[in-house]
Amino acid sequence: MSSSQMATLGMEIAAALFLVGIVSNLIRVSPKAPIVARLAVLLGVVVGFISDMLGLPNGTSTLHLFVLENQPLVWRMDPAALLILAPAWLAVVIAVWVRREPGSWWSFGVALALLGVLCLTGLNNGASMIFGWELMSLGGAVMILSNRADGKGSRATLSMLALLEVGSVALIAAVALLGPHLGFASFRSDWAARGVVVSAIIGLLFLVGFGAKLGVVPLYSWVADAYGSADGPTGAVLSSVVLNAAYFALGRALLLWLPVHAGSTLFLGVVVAGAGMLSAIVAILYAFQQRDWRRLLSLSGVENAGIAIAALGAALIFQAGGQSELAGLCWLIGILHLMGHSLAKASLFIASHVKAERDDNYQVEQTGVAHEFPWTVGVGGLIASMSLSAMPPAMGFVTEWLLFEALFHDFTLTSLAGRTTLILVGAGLALSAALSLATFVKLYGVGLLGARRDGKAVGLANRLGVIILGLANLAAAISLVFWEPMMRRASWPDPASAKALVDGLLIVPLSSGFAFISPVKFVIVGALFAILPILLVVRRFKPRRVPPWSGGEVVDMAASATTAFAFSNPLRTVYSFLYRPKTETERSYRDKGYVLEQLSYHAAEAPMVGAGLIELLRSGVSRLARLFSPLQSGQLNAYLSYLLVLFLIAVIAIFIH
Repeated sequence: MSSSQMATLGMEIAAALFLVGIVSNLIRVSPKAPIVARLAVLLGVVVGFISDMLGLPNGTSTLHLFVLENQPLVWRMDPAALLILAPAWLAVVIAVWVRREPGSWWSFGVALALLGVLCLTGLNNGASMIFGWELMSLGGAVMILSNRADGKGSRATLSMLALLEVGSVALIAAVALLGPHLGFASFRSDWAARGVVVSAIIGLLFLVGFGAKLGVVPLYSWVADAYGSADGPTGAVLSSVVLNAAYFALGRALLLWLPVHAGSTLFLGVVVAGAGMLSAIVAILYAFQQRDWRRLLSLSGVENAGIAIAALGAALIFQAGGQSELAGLCWLIGILHLMGHSLAKASLFIASHVKAERDDNYQVEQTGVAHEFPWTVGVGGLIASMSLSAMPPAMGFVTEWLLFEALFHDFTLTSLAGRTTLILVGAGLALSAALSLATFVKLYGVGLLGARRDGKAVGLANRLGVIILGLANLAAAISLVFWEPMMRRASWPDPASAKALVDGLLIVPLSSGFAFISPVKFVIVGALFAILPILLVVRRFKPRRVPPWSGGEVVDMAASATTAFAFSNPLRTVYSFLYRPKTETERSYRDKGYVLEQLSYHAAEAPMVGAGLIELLRSGVSRLARLFSPLQSGQLNAYLSYLLVLFLIAVIAIFIH
C-alpha cells in the first residue's frame, strides 16, 4: 500500500471517529458518552494529523463514493490542502488535549467542524463544497455556544452565522453562475465560457463567500464578538484548521478555476490584494486597542488572513502578467504564512486559557504568568509573539520577508495597475508589521509579564501546549529549506516555484542574487548573542532591585503596573479620527451625595465598518418591506391575480424559449 493510499485510509478512519464523537454526543446512552465522544474526537484528530503527513507530497489517493446526478462524487485531498492543514491538525490536537470539559457539547462542535473541513477540501463538486462549508460553520457555532464564557455567546453566534450565511449565498450564486455542471473538473471551462463581466462577478462572489470566514473587510465584524464569547481552545481550533481550510478553498477557486487568460484576472487580482491588505490594516489597528486576550488574538487572525489574501491577490496579478513562477511563489507564501500563523496563534490561545484557568478571566493585565511558568508559557508565548510580530527567526518573519521580496518583483509586469497595487500592498505590509509588533509587545509585556500574583493552580497540559506549539513554529522556520519536495506539488500554478524558493541553506525569492535569508544562521547568531546574558547568570550576577518610583512617592508595584488601556491609549488619542473613541464615566455616591463611593470608567472604540454596514442593510430591507407591503392586502382575489400573472409570465417564457 502506497503512502497516498495509507493517507486516504487514515482520513477515512478519522472521519469515522468524528462521526462516533457526533453520535455519542447526540444519543448519550450512558453517563460516560461525553467522555467517549471527546476521546473519539481526540483520536480522530491524531489520526488525521498522521494521515496528513503520510499524504505529503503527492496528496491522498482518489476515493470513489457514489454517483450524484450522473456525476461521480469522489474524495481526494490536494497536496496544497495537506500542506496548509498539517500544522493546523497539530494545533487542534493540543486544543482538544488541554480542554478538560467532557460534559459539554464542545467535542461535538469540533467533530462537525473537522468533518466540514474534510468535505470542503476533499470532495469534488460545488454542492458538496457548500455542504462542507455549512458543516464547518455549524461546528464553530456549537463550539462557541457550548462553553458560553460570557453572557453574549448567543448574540455573537447568531451574528457569526448570519454573516457566514451571506458567504454561503455568495458561494451558491457563484456555483450557479458557472453553469449546470457541479464537478470541479468542468469549472475552468465553464468559467472561460462566461464574459468578462460575469467572470469578474463570479470571482467577487468567491471572495465574499470564503472571505466571510477569513474576515475580509467589511465581513470581519463578527470575529471579535464570536471569539470573545468562547474560550482559548475554541479560538485555537477556529484560527487554525478552519481558517486555513477557507483560505485553501479561496485559492483553489481563483488560481485553478479562474481562466488564465480571462480579461478579469488582473481586475480580480487588484481587488483581492487590496481587500486583503485593507483587512490586515483595519484588523490590527483594532486588535491593538483590545483588552481581552480572545478579542485581540481573533483580530490578529484577521490581520494574518488578510496578509495571506494579499499574497493570493499578488499571485493573480503575476498570473495575469504571464509570470507563472512568481504567481506560484506568492500562493506558496500565503500557505506558509498561515501554516506558521496556525501554530503561533494556537500557542497564544492556549496561553490565554492558562491565564483564564489561573485568574478566572481573559483580561490583558499584569499577573506575572510568564514568571510563574517561565519555561513553558514564557518561552512558548515569546516565540509565538515573535512570529506574529514578524520578528526573526520565527516563521512569521520568514513568510512576511518572502512576501516583501516577491512584491519587489513588480518590475517584471507591464501593467501600471498591477505594479501600483503591488507597491501599495508592500507599504501596507510594512504598516501592518509595525502595528503587529506594538500589539504583541503589549500582549506579552502586559499580559504575561509583570509582578507575580497569587492564582489558581494550572494544569500541566495547558502549560506544555503553549511551549509545544511555540517550538513547532520555530522548528518550521528553521527547517523550511528542507521542505522543497513537499511543497513542489502544492505551488500552483507553477511547480517550479517551490524549487525557486530554496538555494542550499538559503531561502530565496527565485534567485539568491536578488535577495536571501537563512533562518538557520539567525538561530546561530541568536545563540551567540545569548552568550553574554548566560554568562551573567552563570556568574550569579544579581541586578539591583528597588521599589517602583512615581513622582517621588514609593508605590505598590501592582498599583503602578502599566495596563493594557494605558499602553494603547496614546495611539488611540492620536488616531481618534479613525477610532472615534467613546468614554463613559459613572459615579455612585453615599451620605446624601457628599461622598464618592464608586467611580466606573468605560472606554470603547467605534468600529470602522460593521455596525454601520449592518444598519445600512437593515434600513434597506425595511424600505423594501414597506415598498412591497401593499401586496399583502389580505384579499383572496388579489392573491389569485398574482398567481395568474406569474402563470402568464411562465407560459410566455416557455413559448419564447
